Amino acid sequence: MLRELRVALALLALPGCAGYAPYPLPAGPNFATQPEAAALGRSPSPLDMNAVATLAVLNNPDLRAARAQTRVADAEAFAAGILPEPQFNANTDVPYDRVTSPRDPRYPEYHAYGFALAVDVRALLTHSTQRDAADAAYRQARDEVLWKEWQTVAEARTLYVAQSIAAQRRDLLEPAADQFALAAARSQRALARHDVTLDQSGADAAALAVVRAQQGIAARDALTAEHGLHALLGLDPQAQLKLQPLGPPQVPEQAAVAAAAERLPASRPDLRALREGYRSEEAHVRIAVLSQFPNVIVGISRARDVSDVHTLGGSVSLDLPIFDGSRGDIAIQKATRQQLWAEYQARLDQAAADVWKLWDEIHELRSELDDLDSRLPALQQGVGNSHRGFISGDFPAASYFISVNALLTAQSNRLDLLQSLWSDCIALATVTGTQVQPEPTP
Repeated sequence: MLRELRVALALLALPGCAGYAPYPLPAGPNFATQPEAAALGRSPSPLDMNAVATLAVLNNPDLRAARAQTRVADAEAFAAGILPEPQFNANTDVPYDRVTSPRDPRYPEYHAYGFALAVDVRALLTHSTQRDAADAAYRQARDEVLWKEWQTVAEARTLYVAQSIAAQRRDLLEPAADQFALAAARSQRALARHDVTLDQSGADAAALAVVRAQQGIAARDALTAEHGLHALLGLDPQAQLKLQPLGPPQVPEQAAVAAAAERLPASRPDLRALREGYRSEEAHVRIAVLSQFPNVIVGISRARDVSDVHTLGGSVSLDLPIFDGSRGDIAIQKATRQQLWAEYQARLDQAAADVWKLWDEIHELRSELDDLDSRLPALQQGVGNSHRGFISGDFPAASYFISVNALLTAQSNRLDLLQSLWSDCIALATVTGTQVQPEPTP
């Protein structure tokens, strides 16, 4: 009997067995050696903003880990869809005293055994609700990954802008630094000949130091953005990544922004994820309410005792909800549901407020940028006139470099405004789920 029982149990358990294979951790970094621009239908370089954003979604290491976490939620939803296992119990008793002997012809009849099969009724009643909760949790995890992809796209665009603006600033400062260096060298030679005062020579050297410091800041900003973009794309730090020149962004129309704001609950992945989390918690509340009723475990048994009496019977196990009654779990689940409701409302309110805050900031920045662009030609013309006078000796060097510094400051302020405008346009596109593009070149 024992041998047959072991064989039966082994045959029952065999179909559910899974194999094991080791899965070692990686031995080192897994960087890409170059951007996979060919996969996007583009030449290897330079890349535009959309290509960089697409590569970030495809290759970002954090997104790969987030997608792996989604597969965990998918597996949990699959596990929740499996029916609960019934419980099987078997026992046997073999006499060993002096009353019976293996030589007794009725010795096998003195062997007692018992079989029992039980089913948890509560687990069956709550099975569909458990599955609903797990399915909603999976959809929540999937939408959370999509929201991370949106944020990764925004980060890639922001780093693209930072690297481009820093490169433009560096190119802007280079000729100015050469002019200030030439003026400082002339002042040093003139000071040696006692043709200028120490104050004038020191002012030229100080102006050169300021420009050199600005060059250093621009170079560090470009390097920081470049390394950040490489890390975001999963690229080797030494790989080359050439970007296309960047102009001002297109500002969306107010009607398009208003329409996007109305679609926020359906378009924003983070809001959809919160709704799915709320649905999952609703299912947990239903499970907690069902759990307040007595749990019933129903079983059927067959047995034979040592006196060769055969029995067939059943059993019912019942919890008595006297002290607990699942009241604590119900209170916790309802409080969690209320917390998720409040969190969703707060996120929805914040999203709507962010849309119009960014819209107002964008138009203010656009107005300041247009005003500065209208004044730049006059400053450039003034620098050109003073430069010709400075070369001919008819214009004082100090006055010439004042005009150069004024133009340099205005151009640097324009780059600051352009970077802020891009940042707000990228943020608005992320908040509303729309696209942001540079203005078409004429």
